[in-house]
Amino acid sequence: MDKKGKYRLMLILGLILGMMIVAVGCSSSGDQSSQVKNASDSEAQQEDIFDNAIFDLYNQIDLNDKKADIEKSLGATGNTSAEGSYVYLDQDTGYAVNVFFDDQDLVTLKLLVPTTGSRELIELSNASVTKDQAAKISPGMTRNNVKKALTGVGVEMLRMLIPNVADKEAYALAWINNDGSILVVTFDADTDTVLAAEFKDNLL
Repeated sequence: MDKKGKYRLMLILGLILGMMIVAVGCSSSGDQSSQVKNASDSEAQQEDIFDNAIFDLYNQIDLNDKKADIEKSLGATGNTSAEGSYVYLDQDTGYAVNVFFDDQDLVTLKLLVPTTGSRELIELSNASVTKDQAAKISPGMTRNNVKKALTGVGVEMLRMLIPNVADKEAYALAWINNDGSILVVTFDADTDTVLAAEFKDNLL
């Protein structure tokens, strides 16, 4: 990826991280006394997470899907957002998917967005990560090494086409603490290596 592509990727990730923080922060103040279990971030756990109903809509939308096909399948049109994307809401779970399309109406990015609270995500992630741990996550690290360095499970909340790089995908895993602070690590989907990582402890 050239410097221009990396710059565009970081801009997009900054925007998306902000959206994720707002979404997760909406309900982070409640239920502080819930027990946090120790969890190892295994592939089996990732599959179990995706089986949760809150991911039903997210899993129905794939990169390069056509907008018309998505809306025909869902039987609903999306609401436009301030960023120029379309938001599709799952009425059963209260979770939405924010979708960006290219000029051919093909999906370039999808983001899971809690609209009525996010305790489910916090409990699924079950994380206990710190800013110091986040600082040690650097570009090029493998996903396995990231998982070994952190406590809890990284929950996929984003998948996107990498700007200016043909047929290259990235995905973001979020480690969400009980207080709503969040570490987002973005990986190259082909190599499962880190592209970027950012920790936010102030949700305001």
